[in-house]
Amino acid sequence: MSAVKVTFLGTGSTGDPSRRCGSTAVSLPDGTVILVDTSGGNEIWHALREASIDVARIRVIVLTHQHLDHAAGLPFVLFRLAMAGMAADGYRGPIDVCAPAAAVDDLRRMCETLFPGMFTPWWIGDRVRWHGCTSDQYVWGLELRDDGTTSPTTARLGTPGDALPEGVVATISTMAVSHGAPPVPAQAVRIDAALANGEVRRVVISGDTGPNLGFTRFAGGVDLLIHEAIESESLGANPFLVFGTGHVTAASAGKVAAASRVKRLALHHLNARTGQHPETVRAEAAEHFTGEILVPNDLDTTEV
Repeated sequence: MSAVKVTFLGTGSTGDPSRRCGSTAVSLPDGTVILVDTSGGNEIWHALREASIDVARIRVIVLTHQHLDHAAGLPFVLFRLAMAGMAADGYRGPIDVCAPAAAVDDLRRMCETLFPGMFTPWWIGDRVRWHGCTSDQYVWGLELRDDGTTSPTTARLGTPGDALPEGVVATISTMAVSHGAPPVPAQAVRIDAALANGEVRRVVISGDTGPNLGFTRFAGGVDLLIHEAIESESLGANPFLVFGTGHVTAASAGKVAAASRVKRLALHHLNARTGQHPETVRAEAAEHFTGEILVPNDLDTTEV
């Protein structure tokens, strides 16, 4: 594979029974998979299987926050990784799990509660390495190197045309964002991945978020911005009430994309029960962003 492939495993929200809850897989040219969010339970396993993504290729799991529609699939993914490691030629190396620092203990406790013994040597053991971004950090980073190792690093937000450091195949950066009523620790995710020719492709996933100072710099000029759009002003949603729940409208997402000067925008975390449909969401965002706008369905893919 010569490109970075993005697979939209789940594009809905808890209020939309027609779509899986949010999860995105980013496959690097070397076959490594970065999984951002894990949907709402065992649906993540079905989505990975239907997308023909080998769970054993997952090296990093990034959780934007701990709400059930984004994090409840984590125990299922770790269980499948443990099972994959038991195969004769299975991967038994480390798995990096990146989440807001304040959520890490709760997420680990959830895994241990739903699968007692998950972190014993019989199962996944100490292979899981937990990382946390604190709200007082602007950004936090993780490097993936060409020898298969990973290491935390000081996040460096490259701009179009910048190359990654020698030996680095991808960097993952997270930025603390506002979400929830009551608020919960949350983060946006940025992945910078190198192609074989040294060019870099950049993807940002907003997670669930309200408006945030600094986000346009975090997402500045990226090839693809995947942004939530849980409500539509054209259907009567009051944007300020939506902001109060730590979300944004499709119009707001279009404004963010324009201000960030991104190349393409993909809108997800939709809710058909409020009347949201792809054409409605796309048209509303297009009033503010003139670039290409995707409104993907579950299992759709795109290359960057």
